[in-house]
Amino acid sequence: MPLMFIGHTYAHSLWVNALPTAENHGMVEIGYGDEFPTAEAIPADRLHIFAPAHLVGENGDLALQPGKENYQFVTEKPVTKGSYAAIAIYKPTYWSKNNAGWKQQTKVEMPDALYCEQASMFGKSILNVDGATDTAVISQPQGLKLEIIPLANPATIKPGQPLPIQVWYDGKPLKKAAVTATFAGFGDRHEQHGHAHSHAKAFLNHTDSKGKVNVYPLKAGYWVVETEHKLPYADTAKCDESVLASTLTFTISE
Repeated sequence: MPLMFIGHTYAHSLWVNALPTAENHGMVEIGYGDEFPTAEAIPADRLHIFAPAHLVGENGDLALQPGKENYQFVTEKPVTKGSYAAIAIYKPTYWSKNNAGWKQQTKVEMPDALYCEQASMFGKSILNVDGATDTAVISQPQGLKLEIIPLANPATIKPGQPLPIQVWYDGKPLKKAAVTATFAGFGDRHEQHGHAHSHAKAFLNHTDSKGKVNVYPLKAGYWVVETEHKLPYADTAKCDESVLASTLTFTISE
């Protein structure tokens, strides 16, 4: 696939890191920013946007407690062998832009707004404990408004092999959805506002009529698959667009 450069608005990306701790507990990190895969502190004025993280196993949700940082959640008990889905949700939030910049407002609250969007973001990660390669949990929809569902466990996929996924929107397969993927450390980086950013993607394709597409992780590493869905906002006097984004993170081993 050719190198692709995807444009950004004001919005940061949302992703999930899921990893075992030294005590064999499960840790879920909400990644929010431009520095994938490094999670960083969520700004205080945006904390209210995020739902508490979830970790779903074959017996349902595991109890999580806040971790050391405001983006971390840790299981109360050690995690047993199995495959888990870690989930983060950025709740629907209005963002409007005028000549002064972006604010968490509608066009009603910002009469001179040039543009308004209601942003929603969803992140999911696959955590395989003790060599598990289950699909029972990870290949089931978790009820996210926009969701990327792996149809195979990434632990069984070697570099260059296809990882089949399916994209769902509002409980149904989403056809012709653009899907990108990249891995940590990929792409040329450039400086912006004092931070290094990379918008290069290693993979781009579109889902078929059943919302399915094969993602090809061409090398071992930590991967993120992304998709976005835009539609006109129902009340254009209040906002212009609904913009939903979803990610799936996983590790591909040699």
